[in-house]
Amino acid sequence: MTPITPMPEGPARPDGRQVPRVAVHGLSKTYPGARALTDLDLAVMPGEVHGIVGQNGAGKSTFIRMLSGAEQPDSGVIEVDGAPIHFPSPHSAQKAGIFTVWQELSLVPHLSVAENICMGDLPRTAWGAVDWRAARARARQELSALGFDFDVRTPVQALPVAQRQAVEIAKAVGRNAKVILLDEPTATLSKPEVERLFVVLRHLQARGITLLYISHRMDELYEICQRVSVFRDGRRVGTYDVAGSEPATVVRAMLGRMVTETVDTADPGHIRMRALSAGKPLADVTLAAEGLGDGSVLNGVDLRLHAGEVLAVTGLAGNGQAELAACLFGARPMTTGRFLVNGEERRLKSPAHAIRLGIGLLPEERKSQGLVLGMSISSNVTMASLGQFTRNFVLQRPAERRAALRMRESLSIKTSTVSQPVGNLSGGNQQKVVLAKWLISGVKTLIIAEPTRGVDVGAKVEIYDLIRRFVHDGGSVLIITSELEEALMCDRAVVLKRGRVAGVVDRDQLDRDGESAILNLCS
Repeated sequence: MTPITPMPEGPARPDGRQVPRVAVHGLSKTYPGARALTDLDLAVMPGEVHGIVGQNGAGKSTFIRMLSGAEQPDSGVIEVDGAPIHFPSPHSAQKAGIFTVWQELSLVPHLSVAENICMGDLPRTAWGAVDWRAARARARQELSALGFDFDVRTPVQALPVAQRQAVEIAKAVGRNAKVILLDEPTATLSKPEVERLFVVLRHLQARGITLLYISHRMDELYEICQRVSVFRDGRRVGTYDVAGSEPATVVRAMLGRMVTETVDTADPGHIRMRALSAGKPLADVTLAAEGLGDGSVLNGVDLRLHAGEVLAVTGLAGNGQAELAACLFGARPMTTGRFLVNGEERRLKSPAHAIRLGIGLLPEERKSQGLVLGMSISSNVTMASLGQFTRNFVLQRPAERRAALRMRESLSIKTSTVSQPVGNLSGGNQQKVVLAKWLISGVKTLIIAEPTRGVDVGAKVEIYDLIRRFVHDGGSVLIITSELEEALMCDRAVVLKRGRVAGVVDRDQLDRDGESAILNLCS
């Protein structure tokens, strides 16, 4: 682990105390049916990397929106360098030096790197025309200062995620950022990309820029941050010096209870999803692919999912996992091979056909592919099984509402009403709504892509428990995951490499030396 960088000295009050770069006092926000923040107090110092953690619904996203000017608090004060300030818009926050790098980046995809970095402040010639040479030079300079060197004429949409993130940071630094909010910055990055990002963040810290680092990954928080603040139920329940605390202490504060013996305190999300007993023979095959190919990425993929099994499909990102999920759900055509359900060969025609065969998909992009964010929770829960809730072609709203309420209680979906838009929920609760949709529909096989990406420790444990319950009740689950720890929790693991099956790791080997076995197959 890289040593933690000390915080640079900032301005001081007359009494010698350092003035926080950014502070909030009594910040509160209420949405219809839910109180998101209650009397929140927090102070972050100049040049500090300050971690923000909490379960889904703890208030982290609301806090970011308040500081970035995307929303205004109902009450409370925001201070920058000791002076109270009001942010009626994101532009006003940026003028004050506060920028946000969102998990879903806010760049304009079809514009070039230079245009994105200089957006709103394009250099002009003496005649008033855009000085493209100066714009490209400025963009190259900002990226070079962060240690990046790529063509600034490239459209942003053509860049990998790590480079797009660098463009977002360069854009902020080029506008004299004092504070940068980082929302789950490593969610889609590989380990080398994470290490490079940390080099960039330490460079920014050395320049005196304050970084608020929102993440669910304890190892990262304890590597890059000096302090970590815990949010729970809209309040800050504690702030911990990284050098003097353990991750388990932070997790206990997040959960509001002791971590149980089923959770490894070094990785609190590590809880087994297995429903099969060691040594118990595998049951009948419920879903199988033989020689599956899609004409581009997948080539000769063989896999078998058994009744009552949790099967992982893992490997380095970009090796065909997303394409496999789409093929198995009928959203991507198979060009070669056979697909079997309960031993019978089927030719999937569409996702609707897959649903009729008892197959459901929880996609990686739950917001755009698994939910309709503007619709109510109840409408999202029943959308895959409307036939159960219609009579004479008329939707029976009371029956729909009763079903949604049952799912709210069964899955512990945190909401006061199932009538509110599902887009108002936190990430973990949105994932539960997608799961509820398939439980209502009665499918027996679930394909789940990155089940806990972007959700907190508490939600992870709940989602793993729901998967276990589904399998215990007779279902089968295929989990597509880039998280090694998640693959080790399953009954077996299939490793994909360049669109092919590199190998299968069985239960005994997963328990014995699963980590090295999977890593060897990936390399």
